[in-house]
Amino acid sequence: MRIILGITAFVLLAWLLTNVVVEPWIGQKIQSSVNEKSGDYQLKIEKVDVLILRSGIELKNITLLSKPENEGQPGLAGEIESIKFKGIHLTKALFRKDIDIREVDIFNSRIIGTFDFPENTGPAPVSPLNISIKNLFFDKLVVDLKDKSTAQTYSLKDGVLNVYDIHVEKQDTLSLGIFGQFDFDALEFKTVTADSLYTFSAVGINNSATSNTLTISSFEIQPNYTEYEFTARHQFETDRIEGTFSQILFHDFSAADFVKSGNLTSSFIEIGELVLNVFRDKREEFRHVEKPTFQEMIYNFPGALNIDSIGILSGDIVYSEHAEKAIEKGSVSFNEIDATIYKITNNTIYKTEKAYLELHANALLMGKGEVDILLKARIFDNQNTFAVNGSLSEMEASGLNPILENNAFIFVTSGKINAMDFSMSANNTKATGNLKLLYQGLDFDVVNKQTGETDAIIEQVKSLIANIVVMESNPMPGDEVRPGIIEYERDAEKFLFNYVVKSLLTGMKTSITD
Repeated sequence: MRIILGITAFVLLAWLLTNVVVEPWIGQKIQSSVNEKSGDYQLKIEKVDVLILRSGIELKNITLLSKPENEGQPGLAGEIESIKFKGIHLTKALFRKDIDIREVDIFNSRIIGTFDFPENTGPAPVSPLNISIKNLFFDKLVVDLKDKSTAQTYSLKDGVLNVYDIHVEKQDTLSLGIFGQFDFDALEFKTVTADSLYTFSAVGINNSATSNTLTISSFEIQPNYTEYEFTARHQFETDRIEGTFSQILFHDFSAADFVKSGNLTSSFIEIGELVLNVFRDKREEFRHVEKPTFQEMIYNFPGALNIDSIGILSGDIVYSEHAEKAIEKGSVSFNEIDATIYKITNNTIYKTEKAYLELHANALLMGKGEVDILLKARIFDNQNTFAVNGSLSEMEASGLNPILENNAFIFVTSGKINAMDFSMSANNTKATGNLKLLYQGLDFDVVNKQTGETDAIIEQVKSLIANIVVMESNPMPGDEVRPGIIEYERDAEKFLFNYVVKSLLTGMKTSITD
């Protein structure tokens, strides 16, 4: 009985000391330490539980408030339902001043308010201790932050984060390199750019470190202004991009490696559906700046880039342009796109070993004529040489009017494209090649740039002259097919799409004129 009573008394005394003395003391000690070192924030812990059997501590109902600002309200507020520290190595903590914890669980945390996002982030504060955490788990993390000085915002809904093997050595700077791998799930992540022009959002995010996969249900690029409002906010011609990428899957991809070092490696990136709308107002002033080639953009990627292939299973792309003297914009579309890009890499081993980047794509031009394209480029070629071979199937020539009427100022009234095949080679300076355009019954009118009409006398005269110069068919009855000669000097201020299209136009011009 004396032994039982002694044990009971010891347990009761330990319980009493723990609840009345130790737990409040730990809570006050943590609060005081944080509040003294950070004059901008105030930490409050409502309750502390010591987990004796699991060698741990649980902090409950934690709030973190920034100092009062406008009208006495804090700019930043953080709330955490509870934090559990499990498996604390007491010997290391007491005698070696090392923090070694098996697991940290953070439940139902929310961070909201305004915050000063640093423009230039230097080395983070130095850790005064050796810290090791085997597993850090966030459950239901909600973030809603806005920059005090810009329009930039960050929003995260229902985030679940599991970080493994966190190690911070004494005197280390705190950086992204301190952790190993991580798993991440989120209902939605959204951010607005500092200039307020775009909102980027990702829905249904799942990253698995075990399977090395990242899936995203949808990723959206949403401009926050209409087409002409957007372009009016820029001094120079600027592309307004609106897009949706659905059912995205990264295979053999390490998100941790990308976050820590900027390296992007994947065996296959799959995009289930792509919808992209691009608009440019050519009436704005043009900024004369040389643009890198697509190869140079790959080589200049800030980290290691190694993607075996990217596949787009279905897509629609519309490019619209308001020409300098047009009254409305013109558009060209590529529908039902099926495309694959192979071997996107900046691995310098290919400076000595031969390898090629390739693009295989097919689509419907203006939703009518089938286009097949094969682009092939030697990786680390000194002249950035690439070859393009392609074809266009049968379609009515009037199907091109949405782009011709407001950009080339001609309106096709009749005619049929029977087929077009081309082959060209291009580099840093010039594109050359051959094109065969077969068509019949081509007739068109010249459009008045100011009114958009085709029946004015001047436009009728221009149409007559143009139709005399332009041959009605290729081949003409009794004649051989007129070959098209591709020859175009590269405009270093334009990108790949413009380079290829302008080159093809030189071949088309020699095919349709006598």
